[in-house]
Amino acid sequence: MTELQAIQTLFSSAVQAIESRFTERGMLPSEVSPGQLAEALTQLLYVFDKLDRENGEYGPLSYDDPSELGEHGVNIAADLATWAERLELQQAKADMEKVAVGIALWVVRHEGEIRALDTVVNGFAAQANTISAEDTLRALYRAMQVVLEHAAQPIKQDLDKSNPGRPWRALNFNCAIVATRTQDAQLMSEAFDTIGRNLPEDAPGFFEEGLRQSDKPVYGPIVKNLMQEYFTRWTVRH
Repeated sequence: MTELQAIQTLFSSAVQAIESRFTERGMLPSEVSPGQLAEALTQLLYVFDKLDRENGEYGPLSYDDPSELGEHGVNIAADLATWAERLELQQAKADMEKVAVGIALWVVRHEGEIRALDTVVNGFAAQANTISAEDTLRALYRAMQVVLEHAAQPIKQDLDKSNPGRPWRALNFNCAIVATRTQDAQLMSEAFDTIGRNLPEDAPGFFEEGLRQSDKPVYGPIVKNLMQEYFTRWTVRH
């Protein structure tokens, strides 16, 4: 199954649940309905598939802007996730957030930038909560890493630090947490260095908490030692 086919499967299942619950409750929306949103995203996913077939699955697009298309797709997925939450459909909400992740990775494949990050971060978190296999965690870490790398410059600049729950901060932290769950020293070092570059103000607190968490039996000495190293580095030098 290709990446786009996987997105389509998640999308179809989630939309069916959302539209069914919406109809059952006889809701009259004051904004765009789930059906209208679903139709818009269906058409957009068709465009993604068409562009892949015409341009290849990797590399820039000849005439279209993957960043703009991706932003549009992620925003529609976010609206559908909001409907799912309103209709008390938590699985459908998580599935739509995972669709947003798939759209973001499509943008990355075509060398675009991620301009809408909130729902993508939620989608990564939903995936992380359901996996434990080391190989799958490694793949998730790599996906999170490339989204960090391809985030739009205004997001990377992180100028407004007033919201501790902002998606840029959450994605950096979650990426490091997933790397820690692999207990792979190389991945952890990469993720920890990224925290230092992207969130220097938050690094001391992150490593302090990480050092406390590393005492849990689930973690081995590699995690403990690396957390101690980075905690010492950031508390002594900064």
